[in-house]
Amino acid sequence: MEEKDFDELLLAGEVDKIKGAMTNNGTRITNALSFYNADEHVIAKEPKTKMVGSDPVNNWPLTLPIQKKIVQSTVAFLVGKPVRLVQESENTDDAFQAVVDVWKEMRMNSKLLDLITKFYSETEAVIMFRPYRDSDADPNDTTLKNTVRCKVMSKSSGDDLYHYFDEFGTLKAWGRGYRVKSGGGKEIEYFDIETSSHWITYKKIEGKWEQKTTPNLAGKICMVLFTQDTWDSYDVDPLIERREILTSGKAKNNDAMGNPILKVIGTIKDLPSISKAVKVVELEAGSEADYLYPQMSADLIKEEREDLKELINYFTDTPDFSMDSMKAIGTTSGKAIELMFFPAILKSIRNQIVVIELFDRMMEVIKNLISKLNPNKTNIVSQMKDLQVKFEFTSPLPENEADFIEMLNASTGGKPTLSQEEAAMKHPLTKDGKANWEAIQKESISASFDE
Repeated sequence: MEEKDFDELLLAGEVDKIKGAMTNNGTRITNALSFYNADEHVIAKEPKTKMVGSDPVNNWPLTLPIQKKIVQSTVAFLVGKPVRLVQESENTDDAFQAVVDVWKEMRMNSKLLDLITKFYSETEAVIMFRPYRDSDADPNDTTLKNTVRCKVMSKSSGDDLYHYFDEFGTLKAWGRGYRVKSGGGKEIEYFDIETSSHWITYKKIEGKWEQKTTPNLAGKICMVLFTQDTWDSYDVDPLIERREILTSGKAKNNDAMGNPILKVIGTIKDLPSISKAVKVVELEAGSEADYLYPQMSADLIKEEREDLKELINYFTDTPDFSMDSMKAIGTTSGKAIELMFFPAILKSIRNQIVVIELFDRMMEVIKNLISKLNPNKTNIVSQMKDLQVKFEFTSPLPENEADFIEMLNASTGGKPTLSQEEAAMKHPLTKDGKANWEAIQKESISASFDE
């Protein structure tokens, strides 16, 4: 569709045609969520009980939230530890501090956890930035906004997302459909559209769409779209489904065969008394008795379950965080631990390639909004044009200081590599490093006089 035709649809308020002209990945997202949410798995649709004769028996349709664990691991290795903002440009300190302040105000570390979780579980999410008025705003003009806020949106949070790109792949508009309950409990349907020039809200009243248009202060679309074709567990969903079947089958089998079953050939004369410590089954001459236990079948099931677990972890680069695996680490060195989790680290590095570009777009949106909201702060506005911010990702694994310090000591032949002042300033048990160092100096002087 030509951009001119799309603009005409916006002005006419023909919401159904607007939606038809935009891209919506609702079907794909619904499919992704059906795997992510364990209660939507295929096996969950089986009846919880079934009748055996006249008795209800537990059918054990057990679901395993493995997809959720896969996504949690991916997110933890990518943004589990807060992403650091690093200033790469010079003479832009004021602008950088303004960005850092807004970043903290928006609680971006928790927002990124939410955003990336939805991105890898649903395949699509957006983070929307808006001018905001807080308690520090000018009390004499209530129309003025003074800071920035953001919101993460996805299908799981009740938003149907739409986006419209031109033939060159430039985002020209995006929208979201949602419902809000009125005071009387009735749901009202809304559809919001943002373009570089306007923010349009359509509200459905008695079957007709009412339109409200507001100028876009930023002059740019203040949203970043996170979208991909497949979800994080896509390649191993069939393996997970098979493991659920085995686990459920094992539960049913244990109900039927878990307790000892006595197999008798011949005639039983007398069964043991429950009260007796020593249990003896008395048989007729020539009779035989032993326990029925299909050992080979049980071993094959266990072997397949373990094989499926390894394949699922391998193909998704998900570490094994089971208790047995953690015990095996023991006193392993920091570098060896890092190598054990190397597949997950490599996956995080691959993910950073995509995510960093999207984070850069977020930063441009934030910088632009700060400049628009502070036109009188000419120093910040001018610096914002030159400001370059780099994102640093940190591994969630324990830091390996001990091995590094040992290497430094070896390289200097055991000589000191850290001054007493630096050690006192950075001691983890002190709240005020400077005060700690001053106290140590005073104590040293006092000890000298005492001598």
